[in-house]
Amino acid sequence: MNTERDNSFKAELKEHARRLGADLVGIAPMERFAPAPDGYKPTDFMPSARSVVVMARKLPEAALESRHRFTVYTMVNIDTLKRMDHLALDLANFIESRGGRALPIPADEPYTYWDEENRRGMGELSHRHAAAAAGLGVLGRNTLLITPQYGNRVLLVSVVTDREIEPDPLVTLELCPAKCRLCLDACPAGALDGGPSVAQKKCREVCQSKVSKGHSVYSCWECRRVCPARARVNSG
Repeated sequence: MNTERDNSFKAELKEHARRLGADLVGIAPMERFAPAPDGYKPTDFMPSARSVVVMARKLPEAALESRHRFTVYTMVNIDTLKRMDHLALDLANFIESRGGRALPIPADEPYTYWDEENRRGMGELSHRHAAAAAGLGVLGRNTLLITPQYGNRVLLVSVVTDREIEPDPLVTLELCPAKCRLCLDACPAGALDGGPSVAQKKCREVCQSKVSKGHSVYSCWECRRVCPARARVNSG
């Protein structure tokens, strides 16, 4: 691998991602996905994969506190997820214009795995695990990614590519202290136990509801709202 050429492309790639609207961009190599379950590793759906590019976009802080928080937070999430899909598609086309192959992974739906009994869905690639592997942050006890810059107020998307790009270093900051239980205690559904996954059935029964005209809205995001990680980092 030509390191000078690789580093030059990495800088160009990140700059392009930021111009497209990404607030954070990280690169993960294949070896960091070894713990992923079979069928959900990047090479399972792109055998030639060498790197994963992960992008994050910040959510407005006020959206978590608005008096009209259900409608505002729902709009912010839906629109941001659409923008993340556009980001991934545009970045994939950019990589291919530079001679690589690139596969954008949906930020949320659609995905193929669904367990109706437990109301549990799973995307082809876990963006939060990919983001941790790309050096964007660490996974918190609420299972969300926590970044040094924005706490857990981010949404994520990934692009798998056959370009071998210099990976970013992992985040080693203690962004989720061992004794902190704020998110666990705040969850009204009891869907969090500090383990690696959320009890999706319990969560979905509380976090989504219907309002007038039958619209679905997000009605709970306490695990995201109460996390003090960003304030803790910014205070030194």
